[in-house]
Amino acid sequence: MLTCILIPLLLLLLLLVSTTITGAATPLNGTCDNCPDFKSFLSCDPQTCDWLLLNGYWAGNTSVGGPLLVGGCPLGFCVSNTSGDHIWIPSDMTYAISDFACNQTNRMGILCASCKPGFAPAINTETFDCVPCDSRSSRVNWIYYVLSVYVPLFAVFLLIIVFNVSLTSGPLNAFILYAQVVATTLNFNAQGASSFTLVYGAGSTAFEKSYQIPYDLFNLNLFVSLLPPYCLSESLNTLDIIALKYLEALFAVLMIALITLVIWCQDRFKCASNFKCRCYHCCKRRKSKMATSLVQAFAAFVLLSYNRLCLITIVLLAPVRIVNKLIQTVEMRVYYNGDMLYADSYYSIRYKLLGFLFLLLLIILSITLLHYPVRWLDWLVGKVRCLRSVYPTVSIAILLDTFQGCFKDNRRYFAGLYLALRLLLFFAFSLTLLQQLLLQQVIITIYIFLIGFLQPYKRKYINYLDISIFLNMALVNMLEFYIASTNQAETDRMPLVICIVFESILIFLPLAYFCSYVIWYGTRQHHSRIQQRLLQLYNKSLRKDKSAFFLNQEMQSAANDDLLDNLGYSDVSGDSVTDRGRDFDT
Repeated sequence: MLTCILIPLLLLLLLLVSTTITGAATPLNGTCDNCPDFKSFLSCDPQTCDWLLLNGYWAGNTSVGGPLLVGGCPLGFCVSNTSGDHIWIPSDMTYAISDFACNQTNRMGILCASCKPGFAPAINTETFDCVPCDSRSSRVNWIYYVLSVYVPLFAVFLLIIVFNVSLTSGPLNAFILYAQVVATTLNFNAQGASSFTLVYGAGSTAFEKSYQIPYDLFNLNLFVSLLPPYCLSESLNTLDIIALKYLEALFAVLMIALITLVIWCQDRFKCASNFKCRCYHCCKRRKSKMATSLVQAFAAFVLLSYNRLCLITIVLLAPVRIVNKLIQTVEMRVYYNGDMLYADSYYSIRYKLLGFLFLLLLIILSITLLHYPVRWLDWLVGKVRCLRSVYPTVSIAILLDTFQGCFKDNRRYFAGLYLALRLLLFFAFSLTLLQQLLLQQVIITIYIFLIGFLQPYKRKYINYLDISIFLNMALVNMLEFYIASTNQAETDRMPLVICIVFESILIFLPLAYFCSYVIWYGTRQHHSRIQQRLLQLYNKSLRKDKSAFFLNQEMQSAANDDLLDNLGYSDVSGDSVTDRGRDFDT
């Protein structure tokens, strides 16, 4: 217990110390004419008078003849320098500075928000790369999209339903959380470029895919990144693509709701004809098993969809500040579509309203798992009758138990805390990179303290397992903070290399645990089925032996009856037997 407390404190202390020692990149001040001075965002080289734009930032005018402004770009929208902190803009450049930031990514507009004519955002990349797109290819790509996204989702849906897979059990809670966070929330793109480029060079993309692909499976992102980038329509912008991903995240949940509705309707309404579906009869014969599978599947897909819904919602609602030379906010624009103002009515009606509805749904789900059942609520509902309407019915209680069953009775609210953690980590996206990593470190440390002190699980070893995975997450986040706050252009790169290699090892440790757990669980289930089969064969043979024994008894009884008939003692219950007995005595 003491170790669980000291290690997070040490990590947080080291994180704060690294903030005060390294800090951010030193602003570059120039003496050239017409040199912009946007602190470290945009400045001049004092020798060549070339402009220096910080990686991941855009500079330009938001209106014709307006002042020069600077704003942060979404990852991959603006050009970045992988070998330094800034990109060099020639002093003799003959076109707009905004075009220089967007040209290499086939983009244009404010914050490089729009694709150039003939290009459209890709549906299957995290950075929404602008790829060639025309009406002919887009029609084929829609079919390709359904086959590559929804068919694998339907296969996973059937797998969980048929085999009654439970993903809400205690040993997998922390791992699924870790996998979802590493694949989405933890930012490994320090200073506009991948942190792994320094060690792996051109192979950094392959290395990132080696852990993102297996971890992204728990975000229901099934091998989509392995496919070449493709578009759906030239008329779709980045926000349309983001909103379309809501349907991907909720596809399995909607399928379960549809099956439940069909079963409910068939239970309550008679068919007009005598024809009955064999599947329906099968479901009726196995009604209890089917209900259990649906509940387990619904809980599993809610858990897998929650993190992705958080990501889509936060990205859809994210604003960005456009600042002037004094680093004062001049405009608030939509982060993933800088051509739109954040207060624009078109954006508010079409996208912001949708995002807020899903945000409300996510918050309600977390509060529900935090709310039910708690001892003080049981007592309060028993005293106040009007509150019984908010108390769960039997069916809802069974569903909640799939999330909370692995926790102690007085710690069942931890199921809601685990969901709330996903949402809290995503809210850190609204901050700068260093602030985001620092806030994430504080949140993770608090959760380590909660698990260490309260010991919420019924099985003691699961508490230590969760603490170990959370410590791994804290170490990875702290190392990434150090990498992001250190100037990669420094001559002595050995400390950075050591941190990146250590970070790479830590990322794969939970994946190794998951593979070991799956092998152990599969082996145990196989042995259990073999034992059940052997027991069934033994019982079957025992029943056969009993049947043979009783058959022999019946045959022996029949033989005895025949013998009595032959001796003239057929009427064993009548007076004739008694008379013959008397004659025999005489």
